[in-house]
Amino acid sequence: MQTELKIPILPRRIVSQQFSDADIERLAQGLADPGNRMTEIIGALINVHKNDVCDAREIRVKFKDMEIELAPVNGSINLLCSRVPRDCLYDGRNVIWQSVEHISAVIRDILFAPRYTCAGDDCRSTNIKKFVEHSGLMYRGERGLVMFTWGGHQVPLDEYNFAKELGYWTALFMPDMENITGCGVGVMKAPFKGAQVAYGKQNSFERFGHRDFIGFSEKKILAAEAPNELVTQLLTFPTIEERMEAFIRASHRGKVHPGGAGTVEEILTMLALLSMPDNKGIPYEFDLVEQGGGVYFKELVEYLNTCFGDSLDGLYNVHVGTARSYANYVAYQTRHLNTRYLWNDDLVFESRIQEPFEVTFDSMEGLDLSRDQEPFSLLINLRRFFSGVVHLTVKDPDMLDSWGDDRPLIKGDKNILAATDQLVRKLAKQGRIHPSKSNKPAYRIE
Repeated sequence: MQTELKIPILPRRIVSQQFSDADIERLAQGLADPGNRMTEIIGALINVHKNDVCDAREIRVKFKDMEIELAPVNGSINLLCSRVPRDCLYDGRNVIWQSVEHISAVIRDILFAPRYTCAGDDCRSTNIKKFVEHSGLMYRGERGLVMFTWGGHQVPLDEYNFAKELGYWTALFMPDMENITGCGVGVMKAPFKGAQVAYGKQNSFERFGHRDFIGFSEKKILAAEAPNELVTQLLTFPTIEERMEAFIRASHRGKVHPGGAGTVEEILTMLALLSMPDNKGIPYEFDLVEQGGGVYFKELVEYLNTCFGDSLDGLYNVHVGTARSYANYVAYQTRHLNTRYLWNDDLVFESRIQEPFEVTFDSMEGLDLSRDQEPFSLLINLRRFFSGVVHLTVKDPDMLDSWGDDRPLIKGDKNILAATDQLVRKLAKQGRIHPSKSNKPAYRIE
């Protein structure tokens, strides 16, 4: 069963109060460009069954017949979507309103992204800040604590409930705080649900003004991990590297829950940043948080010790216990933290953290996981390895399938290779990594 939809485009999310003729032409061209994948992305955004999707190809098949064109109505611009599957809509006829907001936000970030006047490696951080400013996120006035949360898209119910409980207790202790997540389901949704209840109990909106549920996504992963409908401020970055930098700069501290290859990639990115001499002495707490009895981070720390010895000691904190005790700990530390400014310009990002890693068969084989390099370089290479796993299993599984039974050979120290392979297989066994069609890893080692 299929239907027709009219989805309003919201100028306030994109340009100003009204579209010019040039804006409309730019919009039409952007929607028609297959490289922007807008049909696939809009399909993912209007689909109410986000929890059931873990592969962009599922969205591509579900919305293969949908067509989108611009339709002016009474001075407004709508997206006219024809042949839309009825079962993707909550009542078979209408789109959840927050998804309408998300569509306009995605159009802003992909089709109306700011033009950068600064070029070169030295401009990357400046351009990321301009991208975030373009969304309006930084112009709401002073905020309280802003904390990013990383963690799994696919997690067991007890881990989801713990992340939700932690979101509740942190917002109860600090009713003016806000969360940034990767904006999908699982751990990316749980902190918002918990905070919602705490905000209500603490009358946060009336006392402190609107509290945002901030979601940072990325163009290549949006269809596979579409934003949940609680997100009120959605930003879609061109690359994972820009997304990671924005997470860190737009927060005052960060915490991580158990997750899959993407979560490990994020942790390695943060540790690479914190290990830089230029960032020593800059206060930035980075916490690995798990419910009592959990062993995920115990095993991850063992992996880090295998690869790096004690060179990463002091860069992160591990908290295993109750949500309330962790929230109390964060609230106490926040009393002595300057949260007046949202954007952290003090941190220095070395170019290798910022450079996009283009995943190909050859680039994966070119990774160096040997011990004959500085810890920072090994962190970068391991981060790129896990980024490759995410790309091949979530963002572009067709690339992996196109290789048939062949897999890129990863080279390096035998103990690091064995530990890395063991970690990936453990994550896959726990259901934290999307399986390929052949159910084989995205790489091979010898």
